Amino acid sequence: MHNSLVAALSHVGLVPTLQGTGPFTVFAPTDQAFSDAGIDLADYDTDAENATLTDILLHHVYSGEVSSSAITEGMFATMLSGNKVQFSIDALGTVTVGDATVTTADVQSSNGIIHVIDKVLMPPVDIPSTAQSTTIHDSLVAAVIQADLLSTLQGPGPFTLFAPTDQAFTDAGIDLPLLDNPAGKAVLSDILLYHVVSGFVPAANVSDCMSADAVNGQPLAFTVDSNGVKVNDAGVTMADVLTSNGIIHVIDKVLTPTDAHNDIPRTAQCTGITIP
Repeated sequence: MHNSLVAALSHVGLVPTLQGTGPFTVFAPTDQAFSDAGIDLADYDTDAENATLTDILLHHVYSGEVSSSAITEGMFATMLSGNKVQFSIDALGTVTVGDATVTTADVQSSNGIIHVIDKVLMPPVDIPSTAQSTTIHDSLVAAVIQADLLSTLQGPGPFTLFAPTDQAFTDAGIDLPLLDNPAGKAVLSDILLYHVVSGFVPAANVSDCMSADAVNGQPLAFTVDSNGVKVNDAGVTMADVLTSNGIIHVIDKVLTPTDAHNDIPRTAQCTGITIP
């Protein structure tokens, strides 16, 4: 069941690491999972290729012992690759890590625990690359490039990005060619940085009436109710998209720095003051 995993660990010299004292938690893809992922060890010859394979394998290893009973809905863990994974548990108690399902849990070993999974976990890429890989953020990526913010959002972070969809850019009437000048780029940069918070902020850490300063220095106001999470007047349509340098939440509107979102009615509501 795990010949491919053992061969891959041997190929990049990680067997001694996982024979160490640990304890380790290993999410072990099956041979079929390796086949489905198209991983062929013959393709990993150079130092760079082996470094990539090492990163993939370490993305399946956690330092410490985590039994299935210790996993909670929405929990994050930082793997030996340095990147995070997120867990979910359905109504039947089935555990998933990333997009892989745990098919056999809690296989004990002398230096840790193994959970068998049905897919290979691929380490995430940076925020711009993650956005570019979707089909709904072409405008956002183009705007980031035009505003010369690509290298910033490729930096170590971590950053939390509230990412407007292409439709949100259309609805906001943002015309990138009209902003392709020094003054326009400054405006565009201010708008984009209003969508970025410094730090790792998953949806579970957002509470009603919370506020946070965006990278441009302007405050963002959060609302949490039965309809979900809103940042200013934009709804979060997809939360907790992990990247190598932070996290993305997809939103349905472009956020405007000049909008007032901590006005008197909201402040009163969030502080419990009744306005006659």
